[in-house]
Amino acid sequence: MDALVNIENKARVIVEQLADKEINRMEDQHNEFIKWLNEPSNALIGKWDDKIDTYGSVAKYVYMTKYDQWDRELGKYVLPTEYPTSYREQQQMFYNKSLANMVGEIRLVNQGGLKRYREEFISANMYKLHRALNKHLDDNMTASDIKVNVGGDGAEVTALVQDGGLERPMKFKTFGTLCGGYVQCYHYRYRSSLK
Repeated sequence: MDALVNIENKARVIVEQLADKEINRMEDQHNEFIKWLNEPSNALIGKWDDKIDTYGSVAKYVYMTKYDQWDRELGKYVLPTEYPTSYREQQQMFYNKSLANMVGEIRLVNQGGLKRYREEFISANMYKLHRALNKHLDDNMTASDIKVNVGGDGAEVTALVQDGGLERPMKFKTFGTLCGGYVQCYHYRYRSSLK
């Protein structure tokens, strides 16, 4: 009994590895920002004190290093050479959702929110995994020989599943294909089968 719960508990490791991969990507982005921030004249300085405005500097960093626009004369995408002074021009970048997301992720790391992010990420992805497993399994089945294989671009969970009324076990397989990355957070898309 409890095939669904047993397979889900074994497969939790792939969700945790996925969370670590996502957090590493966000920390790499943050490290690039810190390196850029330490170069002369990159950081924004607060209006009322002489301290670095890290919150505003994140938007400037993304604007100056990622917000490329098409230049007709050159016939290619180019990065801006200066940060605009008007609020309206600065906010133009936020129409690009991947750049707005990058700003949010760097600010999240800056503010020390990765622990909570990891917990919420695991919770949301465990729900997705549960939904994928629940299409074929229930708690009246028994599972044996549960194996979890993690590769570079995905993960696979296999098991032998036996229903109470069947003579021979069936092979259950679910595999998650890794999606996301630069544009959106890493996640798995699951496909399951029971044969």
